Amino acid sequence: MGMSQHPGAPLSIEPRSFAPQPFEPRWAAASLSTADLHASVSLRREELARAEGYQDGRPRRDFVAGRILARVLAADLLNGVFRAGTVRVRPEELELTQYCGRCASNAHGPGRILLPGTGQELALSYARAAGWMLLGLAPGGQLLGVDLVDLGDKAFAGEAGHQLEGYAFAHQEREILGRLSESARRMARARAWALKESVAKASGEGLAGEAGIPVVAGANVHRLLRLKRTRVMEMLPGSRDMRGNLLPENLMGALLWGGRDSTSG
Repeated sequence: MGMSQHPGAPLSIEPRSFAPQPFEPRWAAASLSTADLHASVSLRREELARAEGYQDGRPRRDFVAGRILARVLAADLLNGVFRAGTVRVRPEELELTQYCGRCASNAHGPGRILLPGTGQELALSYARAAGWMLLGLAPGGQLLGVDLVDLGDKAFAGEAGHQLEGYAFAHQEREILGRLSESARRMARARAWALKESVAKASGEGLAGEAGIPVVAGANVHRLLRLKRTRVMEMLPGSRDMRGNLLPENLMGALLWGGRDSTSG
């Protein structure tokens, strides 16, 4: 199975094949446990302070591992794709930043990664699920959001899945899901949820924004999905990332990106 793409269109049921081009974003995935292999990569003071805000145990460990892997995977992509033939970037050199234009906070909002010694930056987004992490990079100035979902998550199945539809899906989205068999409906919920999260991140609005949880199917899809510049890439179970590594069969992801214009905030 591979990846699929659709330009600013509602979520389809069957993915389409997709061949990435040089100007398009890159993505990579890895188990959070591999962060232990990179002892030379450490968190900045502000990141350590944020880590203290997570519950001790796995929540805190996953946060720390995620920040380490964000640098490791970004460096892999920079060295292998974006900057082939140039001076290699080391993970520990990369600086991760966030900024929310709505509340002027550096604690959340769309991510950026600063390239050492250049003053240049790239759009960065990542997500964690089931002990794995998915990271996306895009040229600076682009909107970017990614999400990773565990297809085995009980939230997408049975009564819990119907409850999720009740508060997180719009009427037309529920109508589309209602035409599917229960097994197909579970998969479609997961796919739609990954896209909802990606839209929420790329827009900077979050899932609790003024517009509510993004709508990704039907007539009233989120504004980002109506823009001609917006593209969506799906990473299906078993997809190979840009480093040649396989995404586990229980995971799938979504990546949304596009150029900014007068209607995109």
